[in-house]
Amino acid sequence: MKVDKKFMKQIVKGILKVAGSDEEKLSQISKNLDLLASAYKSNTTFRNIILNPNLPFEEKEKALSKVFAILNLPEEVKPFLLLAVKENKGNVLKELNKAFRFEVEKLFSTVQGEIVTAYPIDDELLNRIKNVLESKIGKKIEFTVKEDRSILGGAVIKAGSYILDASVRNYLKQLEKALTRF
Repeated sequence: MKVDKKFMKQIVKGILKVAGSDEEKLSQISKNLDLLASAYKSNTTFRNIILNPNLPFEEKEKALSKVFAILNLPEEVKPFLLLAVKENKGNVLKELNKAFRFEVEKLFSTVQGEIVTAYPIDDELLNRIKNVLESKIGKKIEFTVKEDRSILGGAVIKAGSYILDASVRNYLKQLEKALTRF
């Protein structure tokens, strides 16, 4: 079933309106929506309850209430999620987190970023990378750091549409392409 993007945007705008502009609160809501999307995608029982058109809304509401309690969702967010389920558009739960994060990033001029390294990096290096990229793209960046030994060394840095692949793996691929042209 296709996600109703217009409806999802209305839900996001409604949540933003009642949640206010406290960056920390919006960040927490975003994390909660990430967890909700993860539960929706990974738990078929939960997804089937949400999407079953023959199941009474009251049953769906009970299931969602349990999930809301586990996720510790703010009270003002719950009515919007219940509305989505009541309108039989519960599939918006799988993408709501991305749409919400996008709107929050626009609101605060922030971008989600990711740094992938072969080995752990310290906070000093992370801050230097962050400062350089923030000045380059003109927005605040919130990085997540991941380790992936398959890149061998260097780093892959993503921030919004900016991507820098300075990994040893990428360098070796480029070298292989250059050498096989002859």
